Amino acid sequence: MGFNRRGEHNREKAMNLDMGVMLHTGDMPYEDIIRYAQEAEALGYHGFWLTEESGKEAFSLLGVLARETRRIALCTGVVNFYSRSPTALAMAARSIHDLSHGRFGPFGLGTGGIGFMLRGHGVAIDRPLGRARETVEIVRGLLSEKRFSYPHGKWFRPQDFHLREGPIDRKIPIYLAALGEPMAEMAGKVADGMIANWLVPESLAMYRRQLQKGAAYAKRDPSEIAISTLTMVTIDHTDAEAIHAQKRGLAFYCASPHYHPIAEIAGFGKQARKVYEIWQTGDFRGAAEAISDEFMRKFTITGDLETARRHFKWMKAEGCYPIIYPLPRHSNIVEDHFIAMRNMAQAATW
Repeated sequence: MGFNRRGEHNREKAMNLDMGVMLHTGDMPYEDIIRYAQEAEALGYHGFWLTEESGKEAFSLLGVLARETRRIALCTGVVNFYSRSPTALAMAARSIHDLSHGRFGPFGLGTGGIGFMLRGHGVAIDRPLGRARETVEIVRGLLSEKRFSYPHGKWFRPQDFHLREGPIDRKIPIYLAALGEPMAEMAGKVADGMIANWLVPESLAMYRRQLQKGAAYAKRDPSEIAISTLTMVTIDHTDAEAIHAQKRGLAFYCASPHYHPIAEIAGFGKQARKVYEIWQTGDFRGAAEAISDEFMRKFTITGDLETARRHFKWMKAEGCYPIIYPLPRHSNIVEDHFIAMRNMAQAATW
């Protein structure tokens, strides 16, 4: 059984999906993003996740979506913790919490991509583990305490400070984006969850070990630390342009050495390094063509309805939360996002 090419779906059967959907905000005009979030809500998705790179600023857009939606959780997946101070991040979280009547979160934080941070912000990713700990602890303190001090900070030392509106009446879960073992361990120490990418059985086993290690250090229950993951999906596994878009997305991530350890433990390290070398020459099409079908099927949802259903059943059994990540064709960016979202809602409904 395959997907409907138009992504049509009976919305009455797709309520309360324990999954999210995301997009890179530069890919769509504002009105289409609003429609996308509203349809995600109508389809029953739990969360609408915004990443922030070179597209639209995340919190201003979330403020708009807070007024244009009614039930769906509004999340970040992720915003970086180098270009804003922890206090600015806490103020943004408080603002979206208030505007959405308590629907903000999880609050995904991370280093940001190497290329984007260096070329876009002109900021080096320096001491990411310490920065992650300090950011999470300060943001959480400012959101939960009437007055907060952090005298031992290396980068930030707020003193006897409070948000003007005061602490919020609920805990906003704070997640850390983690690819490698050290950041997964830090998530186990200080965060409420982690956000992965390329989640496969081999990387999940590694993440669980590190989360447990971090949780043991902090005397926490590791079962209370959630695992979410970006879940890359193709639009149509029979369409050559759609397959190329899927492989180009994978090649883009291979261009970051941070992804090579995941590829290595899954048996694709040599291929990831080859793709990296081709990408560095500027031959992006060639890099995409160097992604094998086996690599694509390993790290993305590529196939028919039953393929997607098997993937979601595996994730549900493992207690992981998928964040649907469409990889659209360049010729059909807006509609492909909608098709992917509808198809994945259909696959997750059984």
